[in-house]
Amino acid sequence: MSSLTTGTRHLAALPYTNCITRIVDLKTLDIPEVASDEEYRQIYAKYAQGSKENKNAGLLRDAIESIKYGISPPVAFPTETVYGLGADATNEPSIAGIFAAKGRPSDNPLIVHVSSIAQLESLTGSALPEIYKNLTAKFWPGPLTILLPVGENSKFAKNVHPGQQTIGFRIPSSKYARFFIAATNKPIAGPSANSSGKPSPTTARHVLDDLDGKINFVLDGGPCEVGVESSVVDGLHDPPLILRPGGVSQADLIAHGREFGNRFADTAIGYKRHDTTNSLSTSSASSPSPLPNGSSESLTNNDIYVEDINGAPRAPGMKYRHYAPKGHMILFSPTSVKNNRAKAKVSELCNSLISCIADKPTIKIGIISCHWESFAGIPHQLSSEAVPSAIAHSAYAPITSISRTTIGSTSEDAPTVILYDVHLGKDISALAQSLFGILRLFDDLNCDYIFAETVRRSATVEELDAAICHQNQTKRDLEDAVIDRIEKAAGERIED
Repeated sequence: MSSLTTGTRHLAALPYTNCITRIVDLKTLDIPEVASDEEYRQIYAKYAQGSKENKNAGLLRDAIESIKYGISPPVAFPTETVYGLGADATNEPSIAGIFAAKGRPSDNPLIVHVSSIAQLESLTGSALPEIYKNLTAKFWPGPLTILLPVGENSKFAKNVHPGQQTIGFRIPSSKYARFFIAATNKPIAGPSANSSGKPSPTTARHVLDDLDGKINFVLDGGPCEVGVESSVVDGLHDPPLILRPGGVSQADLIAHGREFGNRFADTAIGYKRHDTTNSLSTSSASSPSPLPNGSSESLTNNDIYVEDINGAPRAPGMKYRHYAPKGHMILFSPTSVKNNRAKAKVSELCNSLISCIADKPTIKIGIISCHWESFAGIPHQLSSEAVPSAIAHSAYAPITSISRTTIGSTSEDAPTVILYDVHLGKDISALAQSLFGILRLFDDLNCDYIFAETVRRSATVEELDAAICHQNQTKRDLEDAVIDRIEKAAGERIED
């Protein structure tokens, strides 16, 4: 029996191959926004009864059964933040399948999703700690993950919380997620459903792009509403710490603490904030640029802040580089754009390619513009060519423009430069919701480079009237979350 168990663990650590990945449409089910676990299970049971006549019902039944019995790869499912890759959090071989499918480092902890506080308390064998009761009453279901201690007789697989004595839990606000969890009647460990290091998926199509052939089922609940992962909060610490910025802000937590007179009034930042001048390699006019599809320069401080003394990250996203698109992503400060550095960078890229590539190359550059004018001020000629299918079938088609530029060398061998500009506007929430989707669009377009604005922070609280302080601080916390993601996606910064 021992050798059989060992063999099972070994096999679980290997990625599945040659799976026939199927999409299961949850949108066709009549799922209420609010229901008890038992009501969700009854809806599932009734729908599954028609599995012989209804192909979608049969696929959903197979997906749920595969989780309940731990007999196949993890199942991708929608949440309000991003799509998750779910498996039974009490089954060690099933959890190993998550790490294998994603190529995720084995010391990166997982967040466990539950459908209700009743389910959580049943699993942990104890009531929710007092410090969290009012907090979860306000922010659950929602994009908030709380840390709880690992009990002495914990039911959870050790590879859910590698090297840690705490586990992160949350109840997603997506009705599809809670329906899925309740139907399995299992706690679901669910990191983002993408290949490790790539942009997080916010649609079922994104999941399929990464994991086709590696998993059997993708549950489709439509596009995610938030687009940035949950905030991870340690309320066991004094003061409470935000370990990962996300959908619930520091200002929200402080206001909550003041309202209820608890420690959250002193909520502090427990992650390494990005230094906006030193977190990336800073480019000057004379610095060399990588060739298209070449390796990008590494971030310098994403691997520094680890609070736990054993070196394991205390929350997902604290240690490893994340969200990287295929193309080399370059961040431009407002000053650099004003100084025409985007134009100069294109010229630099063209000249460097002419000197080292014999054939006339084509460079594709994706541009994410918020405050910028279109195409970051790069001289261009709008293209009359057919719109690529990746754009035509994208949710960003209405705000995407295509152009060409001839700046750079006047040589006949000068590269052809195609520009794709996605103009989001100045609302930070639009960037938060769309960042991962746009990076994936640029991957589909095979962009060699991505030009993006550094996130512009709003005015400090001290500069504002007290009446709007909280609103502005909440905006700044969302800015923190977006900065965290965009910095981890980038490999170069141009400051002036």
